[in-house]
Formats: sequence, C-alpha cells, structure tokens
Amino acid sequence: MNQTRTLLTRPWLTLLLIVLIAVALRLAFITLRYTADLRHFETGDYGSYWLGGVHFRDNHDFTNSLYLLRPPLFGLVIYALQFEDLAVLVFNALAGSLLVPLTYTLARQLEQSAGVALGAALVVAIDPASITYAAFLGAEPLANVLVLAMLVMLLHAVLAARGWRAPAWGATAGLALSLSVITRPAPYLIWTGLAVWLLVMFRDRWRVILVYGLVCLLGIGGWVVHNGIEYDNYTVSSVSMYSLLYYRASSVEHWGSGDDMETVYIRLARGVEERLGHDPAAVDSEMRHTHYAGSSDLTGAMFDTALDTFTRYPHIYIATIPVGLARLFGWSNILPRWTTLFEVPWNIAFVLLAGIGLWLAYRRRAWRLFWIVGMVCGYYTTATIIAQTSGLDTRMRTPFTAALAVAAVYTLDVWRQRRAAKTDQP
Repeated sequence: MNQTRTLLTRPWLTLLLIVLIAVALRLAFITLRYTADLRHFETGDYGSYWLGGVHFRDNHDFTNSLYLLRPPLFGLVIYALQFEDLAVLVFNALAGSLLVPLTYTLARQLEQSAGVALGAALVVAIDPASITYAAFLGAEPLANVLVLAMLVMLLHAVLAARGWRAPAWGATAGLALSLSVITRPAPYLIWTGLAVWLLVMFRDRWRVILVYGLVCLLGIGGWVVHNGIEYDNYTVSSVSMYSLLYYRASSVEHWGSGDDMETVYIRLARGVEERLGHDPAAVDSEMRHTHYAGSSDLTGAMFDTALDTFTRYPHIYIATIPVGLARLFGWSNILPRWTTLFEVPWNIAFVLLAGIGLWLAYRRRAWRLFWIVGMVCGYYTTATIIAQTSGLDTRMRTPFTAALAVAAVYTLDVWRQRRAAKTDQP
C-alpha cells in the first residue's frame, strides 16, 4: 500500500518508469523479430518513403510526383539517418514511446487524476498495436506523436497559458499538426472541428484559437498549393482517392458483382481511363499502380469511378462497414497469426472500456473528456471507414490510441470509485 501511495504522490517518477517500460518493450520487439531484411517491420510502403529521401538527397527539392502520394517529412528522416534502415526503425521506436508522456499530459488536461493519467500512459506503453506500429518502418510513429503533441499544446494554449505564451503555444500546435500532415496526411482536417469546439467552449480565448487555425491553414494549405503548382492537383495527398477506389470501391465491387479481384481491378482501372479519355483496351490489373499520383483530372476520375460503384451497390457499401471496423480495432496484420489469441481479446476489452468511458463521461457531464475523446476517435474512425475497409488493421487505430486509453481507464476509475462507495456504506 505504501509503495502504491508513493507511486501516486510522485507521478513523474512513475511516468518515467512507464516510459522506460515502453522503450524496453519496443526495443525488445525489434530484437525478437529482427532479420537482416527487416521484413517483419513494414507492409510495403517504406520503399516509397525511402525513394522520396533519395530524391531529396539528389535534387534537394520536392518535385517528384512521389511526394503527392507520400508527403515528404518521413522521407527526410530517412535521408537524415543516411538511409540506415535499422537506425530508422530504432528512431521510430523511440519516437513512438513519446506517446506515453503525452498520453499522461492529455489525461490531466481532460481533468483526470494522476492515477487515471498514469493508467492511460501504461495502457499505451503495453498496447500490442502501439508496440507493433512504433517498432515499424513507416510514417505512423512520427505522425502519431506530432498529432498528439498538437492536441496537448493546443489544450495548454487554451486552458493554461497566459500572455504572449498562449498564442505562441497555439502557433506551435498548428506547426505540429502541419508537420504531422506532411508526414502522413490523415489528420489534415481535424483542426477544423477542434477549432470550432474550442471557440464554442472558450470564447474568450478566440485569439489563441485564431492563431492556431491560421498556422494550420498556412502550413497545410501551403503544401496543398505546392501540389497544385507542381502537379496540377490542389490536394494534400492523392493516397485518399487511390484508397477510396482501389481498396474501398474494389471491395464493394467484388462483393456486389461476385467477380475475382483481378477482374475488379481491371474494371475499375478501365473506368478511370475512359473518364480520362484514354483507350481502355490495354488496361490490365497492374494499371492501377499508375494511378498513385497525377493531376486533379486523375483523382477526379478515380472519385467518379468509386462513386459509380457505391451507387450501384449501396447495400454492400453499408454491409462492409462492420468488416472494416473489426479490422480497424481487432488485430495487427504484421504480427504472427498465433498472437491473435492474445491481441484480439485485449483489443475487444480496450475498445469496449473506451466506449463505456465515453458513455460515462456523457452521463457524468465530464464534457471535456467526452468531446475531445469523441471528436478525435470519431474523426479517425469515420475518415478511415469512408475510404477503406479492406487492408485495414490496428495501424489505422494508433493515431487515437491515447484518447481511447484515457476513456478506458476512466471507466475503470469510475468502477473503482463505485466499489469504494459501496464498501464505505454501513
């Protein structure tokens, strides 16, 4: 009991211990899964980021259309680490461990006790998906840390900072989100909902929120303008339309038509080529790979082709949503199959507790917890399921694992309080 009391009265010492546990688990994961080709630590995207780093090394610019598919920051990290893949892997593992102290800080900002905050940090430290996709050759660890840092700095700017520090923190939060977006583009719209909610809840802090919004607009908008000038496509990334067509629509087309995937890929690629005014006769299933990046005409044609599929099979579109959710929250594809015996029950309990936590926050009027966790989780879940149901796994859940962890541990804390209250009754 005295040891427990010491841990809670010295939360920063305890947090340091949890961070060390997180680092140790991620480095141990690398050690246990290590092979010379590092095949256990990537899913096929790493090569495109690596090539982005090579282009910058050779040309010192962002004129390669590859950057339209894969924004450049992670490629710059690979370049800075001199293309040493193991160094990139260790960098990612250490960066991913930073989610632990950020989770603690977020929980405290959401008006939770030190015990709940430490519990949430511990969940992130030992969460299988968080370990797997921190010790990973991909953009996720850096992007996830930057987007959570954005949220923490933004809340600090609005809730705690005063004087010139408040807009400075707001601007830094906007910069962190901009950097996250040019690492992995998924959160490029999250700032809009956060800004509106903060303006409603903290109207007297409108100047801070305005600074945050302006920096987000300039940072993310600047990259959009770059893509428009360089590639004739005013978008953050072409990956969203590619995923919408060749992951989401292809799945719907497959189940709706009953055709095999090769036939489906050919049909969808022909639809794109016909809309572009090209001869579709030579299209094969590999043609889709030429649609990774291109002008706005290409992304427009992909969107129209996907929409045509969805309107022909709306019932299939809806029916496949639970499949996507199961993959998003259920398991990690790159882990050995036997680990699902442990990972799936963990993930079910984790998500269930987080869902109950949101409901309890609503019932108990813990509005800051309810709205922040709800907005962050809702944003990523909705955006993911709209664009993709096949090819998903917990990698797409890792950007909002911290929010889920706070809600899950909040549930356990409410349960503990209720048990204590019953015990104290005569």
